[in-house]
Amino acid sequence: MKVETIPVNPFEMNCYIYYDEKSKEGVIIDPAAYLDSEKETISNFITGENIKIKYILNTHGHIDHILGNHWAKETFNTPILMHKDDLPLIEHALEQGQMFGVLFPDPPAPDKFVEESDTIDFGSTSLKIIHAPGHSPGGLCFVDEKEKIIFVGDNVFKESIGRTDLWEGDMDVLLDSINNKIFSYGDDYVLYPGHYDSTTIGEEKKNNPFLQ
Repeated sequence: MKVETIPVNPFEMNCYIYYDEKSKEGVIIDPAAYLDSEKETISNFITGENIKIKYILNTHGHIDHILGNHWAKETFNTPILMHKDDLPLIEHALEQGQMFGVLFPDPPAPDKFVEESDTIDFGSTSLKIIHAPGHSPGGLCFVDEKEKIIFVGDNVFKESIGRTDLWEGDMDVLLDSINNKIFSYGDDYVLYPGHYDSTTIGEEKKNNPFLQ
């Protein structure tokens, strides 16, 4: 399995392409491209590696993570998966954009809602799901236990955590999601966040000032 990280849009969000090198099946996690050049970078990588995108996965519904949903669904002709509790953010996406002065096409409705009991299968891997509210009500993390990787969205960053001053954010709930769900995995698990550099659970337990 390989991870390709492509920072996109005015919010410098990490779009991830996670794919199986042998089967060439993969997923796009938060394909929030805004500029044409960003869309081209993502498309060129997927085409160049001959990757078959099976799913578009949204960690949550804030605009910096869904800006490219319309483009990605149209380009790769594949379903969008997210948690039902963030549907109101999708339904009010243009209002979110107006708050930050960002204009973008109205995103399509999700094709399927996923829960913690579900798995996302492609190639030789199976992603488990963590429902991690706090940053947003329907925040999700995607876990590859075989590779010891977690795509954590905006829940925890390198030496920081997600903001909780947006709609339905809750600091106590976020800390519970981090400490009792994400950190239930081993210290050697690599965390791929929605912004900034990757880190590990062990590093964040030791160094993150918000989690001491």
